[in-house]
Amino acid sequence: MQEDFLHYIWKHKTFDSSVLKTTKGELISITNLGQHNHNSGPDFFNAQLSIENQLWAGNVEIHIKSSDWYVHNHETDKAYDNVILHVVWEHDTEIYRKNNSEIPTLELKHYVDLSLIHKYKQLMESKSWINCESSFADVDDFLFNNWLERLYIDRIERKSQTIHQLLKESNNDWEAVLFKMLLKNFGLKVNGEPFFSLANSIDFSIIRKLQSDVLDIEALLFGQSNLLRDSNVEEVYFNDLKKKL
Repeated sequence: MQEDFLHYIWKHKTFDSSVLKTTKGELISITNLGQHNHNSGPDFFNAQLSIENQLWAGNVEIHIKSSDWYVHNHETDKAYDNVILHVVWEHDTEIYRKNNSEIPTLELKHYVDLSLIHKYKQLMESKSWINCESSFADVDDFLFNNWLERLYIDRIERKSQTIHQLLKESNNDWEAVLFKMLLKNFGLKVNGEPFFSLANSIDFSIIRKLQSDVLDIEALLFGQSNLLRDSNVEEVYFNDLKKKL
């Protein structure tokens, strides 16, 4: 058993959720499973559920065993203070937040179809790099190449939609669109959206006026991001940026 498999079960709700109960017998009703988090922090953000008719909104953490909570030192990490439900395969101990409040636990193994577990074990025990790789030779070359081309076109069309929308909003100002897309991609996958929001919060005409002074642009970007508020920093560069505001 791996945590990734439990993430799959929870994300796609491939378990019997008709009568869920915590390990203490409290009824659980799920409104929203939450958003799967692939970075640091709890496994699912912004979940909504009821426990004994009390509505809770917060995060869900998933482990193989309840005791993994302590193995990973979550009890001392404030990032896990908003965990409202601990979902585990096997419950072996009660778990608590940093403030010593107990977190309800759902033992998932009682609600998962055994056939799903069997299929999972077959996949994990398979020696193939890709489980369907033996069937590749049976796919017609024309069908396979047509599928790859369709994937390529879909990807290009999806990415171009954002650019077309930005062009429309900026009256076909390609330079403004380039600035916003560059900033978005500087943030990569994790911070792309915050960087994009930053770019959208600044009228590009201001950037155009300041383009001859790099320090002015840096001060504008850092200031707009609220990163120049600290008044106790003695670093020369930081204070030079603050003077520009």
